Amino acid sequence: MSNRKPLKHKVSAVDDGFDFGVYVWALPEGGLFKDDDGNVLNIPSMRHDIEKMGIITKAAAYWGRADGHAQFLSGIGRATDAMYAEDQERFAQGLTPYGDIGAFRDELRNSRNRH
Repeated sequence: MSNRKPLKHKVSAVDDGFDFGVYVWALPEGGLFKDDDGNVLNIPSMRHDIEKMGIITKAAAYWGRADGHAQFLSGIGRATDAMYAEDQERFAQGLTPYGDIGAFRDELRNSRNRH
């Protein structure tokens, strides 16, 4: 039995309600399953896609981490290294990164309120 105190999270994820996103492999000790380069095991999916949950479960087991569960992250997609570099350039110029769906939604809401 461990004497460790449970972790207190100061940040909690907010589900944006999007039906698209990715499934990631969440580990029982907390955190996400990553490779040696820090890449998270993930698969693009729609919410409640049992086939994709099965694929990521098999992949985690293959890599020796069957002791976790598939977790859906709403509104998130994959990005290539080139997309990441482009977003960094946009950010440096004061522009919104392409993948920032929340910022796009806020801008749309604000533009509707102005008219």
